[in-house]
Formats: sequence, structure tokens, C-alpha cells
Amino acid sequence: MIFTMQSLSRSLADYLAPALPGVTFYDNPNQQGTKMPAMFLERTKAKIARKLGGRFLRQLGLDLVCLVDYNLPDMEDQYTRVADVLDERLDTFPYSSAEGGEIARLRTYERSWYIQDGDTLHYKFDLKIWVSAEEDAALMQSIQSYTQEVS
Repeated sequence: MIFTMQSLSRSLADYLAPALPGVTFYDNPNQQGTKMPAMFLERTKAKIARKLGGRFLRQLGLDLVCLVDYNLPDMEDQYTRVADVLDERLDTFPYSSAEGGEIARLRTYERSWYIQDGDTLHYKFDLKIWVSAEEDAALMQSIQSYTQEVS
């Protein structure tokens, strides 16, 4: 399975859409033509550490940002309802790569949310993903197949 940020955004949108009807999901912050209510995934931090066995631990900080139409009398209530849905659904979520096929369940860590300036909901969480790079070098063969040549 190949892990990409685009597949992560799509997987989150596909998983959350049934629980948040009417919300338009965007891969990145949108400047013009945003259909409200809207949600987009913002990347806040990333860290990768080499571990044993040629594996890496990739830690990602993510922020689901939710926007509704401005100047609504119940904006804070709307944001609280969205945060409640995210609290309920984002302990784990299904991830599938662009190729499709197998589905992995990703666990979220350090979840928190806040309403910024009364007009934006930020739902922050971390992911810890074990990844490995494909080997392109020829692996060692058995000693019996080794033939020495002297020139």
C-alpha cells in the first residue's frame, strides 16, 4: 500500500461525508469559489524517524478546518455539532491508497478542537504511520550460486 497526502485527504472526506451532510471537502485551503459549509485538511507538522528493519515512523500533525457562512446567529452551535461528530468518528478511520484494494485503519492521537475568532473550527490531531521504502538493490543470493572469476 502506498501512503500519500492526497489519498489521506480523500479517505477522510469519504469517511466523514455521510456524517456531515452538505459539507464540501477540499484537499487544501480554498481562496475563491468555496461552497459553504466547507472543510479542508491543513498539514501542521511532520516528523520522520528511522527505526529498525528498514522502517520509518512518520508522524503527521493535521488540522481539519471547518467554515460555515459568516454572521449566522448559531455559528458556535454549528461548530460544536461538527466537533461532536469528529470526536465520535475520528478515533480511527479507514485509509485506502489511490490504487484502491486493501484498506488500513489509521488511529488518531492528541485530538483537540477550538473555535478561532468565533468563525473557524480547528480540529487538530496527529497520525503515527509506519512506512518503509521499496528496496531497489539486488538482494544477496545464496553462497552456493556465487562463482568467482579471476582476470
